[in-house]
Formats: sequence, structure tokens, C-alpha cells
Amino acid sequence: MEGKSLRMLGESAHWDQKLPQDGPWKFFCLTITLMLLLLVLILGVVLAEVLQFFNQMQEELKQLDIKFVQGLADAGHKRDMMWGEVFRQIEALRAGNESSCEPCLENWMAFQGSCYLFSTQSQDWFEAKDHCAKKGAHLVIINSQAEQKFLRSEENTVYWIGLKKQYPKGIYKWQDGSAPTFINWPDTTSSDNDCVFIEKSGFWFSGMCQVSWYYWICEKPQVC
Repeated sequence: MEGKSLRMLGESAHWDQKLPQDGPWKFFCLTITLMLLLLVLILGVVLAEVLQFFNQMQEELKQLDIKFVQGLADAGHKRDMMWGEVFRQIEALRAGNESSCEPCLENWMAFQGSCYLFSTQSQDWFEAKDHCAKKGAHLVIINSQAEQKFLRSEENTVYWIGLKKQYPKGIYKWQDGSAPTFINWPDTTSSDNDCVFIEKSGFWFSGMCQVSWYYWICEKPQVC
């Protein structure tokens, strides 16, 4: 019995010699843990700096966008002011030119350097032409969309104008012999007749010159 106990004690001592000591292992584990904590701390600091840098860049880009948009708005405002000043100068010049012209006679209307008379009675084209000539004028010659709009804004009836077919070529010309530079025929017009009148719609139509139920418009230069 005593021999068996001695043998067991010997084996226990043998195993105790094989097991590692707790001291070095604890130090190693503690070192690893501290290193991991330090690494996490470093990564946290780096990540915070990266996020701060990213936020700063976003803010700078936002400020640049705001400055760019503001610059465009300022440039547009300056452009509008310049154009406004140009138009004001043009209007002032135009007003000065018109004010230096003599006013049109009674019942005549002024527009862009001409005086216009809208008749209050109807006649055929030839009689209308003679009536204008007696007043030192001619049947109206329409040279622009602006003039056309002015003529239609004043009355709501049908008027002879100074456009007539000239022979032998059969070409429409104004009373002064010039060819039209502006026309307002409807798309479906058939210019078979000789004399031209302006309808209520503003479109031009040709009719028989002897028709005597149209009014007329005389035009003459404004004296400046």
C-alpha cells in the first residue's frame, strides 16, 4: 500500500513539471489584449479624422456651389440691368426723335414716322387712291408686322391698301412701284383680282378694284 502511494505521488510530480506556469501566459494574454485595445483606439482616431475630413470637404463643396450659383445670379442680374438700360436709351432716343417731329393733322394718327388717316366712308380702290392724293398722301404701304399690327389695332373693318397687280407681268406692287417686303396673305388665298384690301382678321385679300363698299387708309410721312 505504501509503495502504491509513493508511485502516485511520483506521477503527480511528473505531470506538474509538464504543465506550463500561469505567470508567463497571463502576461502574454494581457499584452495581446492591450495591443488589440490600442489598435482599436488608433483605428477609432483615424476613422474620426477621416470622417471629419470628409465632412469638411462636403462643406467646402457646398460653399463653392453656393458661391457659383450666387455668381451666376449676380451675372444674370447685371446682364438684365445692362439690357434694361440699353432699351431705356433706345426708347429715350425714339421718344426724342418723335417729339422733334410735327404732330399729325387732326384725325390722323402717328406711328413710326408716318401719319395715317382711316376713312369714314367707302369708295372703290381708284377713288380711294385719288382721295389720298388730294391730301398729299397715298394708300397705305405696309412694310412690317409692327405696322400691320398697328393698323389692325385701330379699327375693325375692311380697308383698301396701296397694293395692286401691275401689268403686263401681273405682279403685285405698291402704289409707289416698290415690291412688297412684307406680306400677310392667308394660306388659302387665290390672288386672281387686282386690288388688295386688309380684312378684319388682318389677312390680305385681292378684290375687284371697282368694289365700292370698302373703306381705305391713307399714309404720308410725318414732318420731322
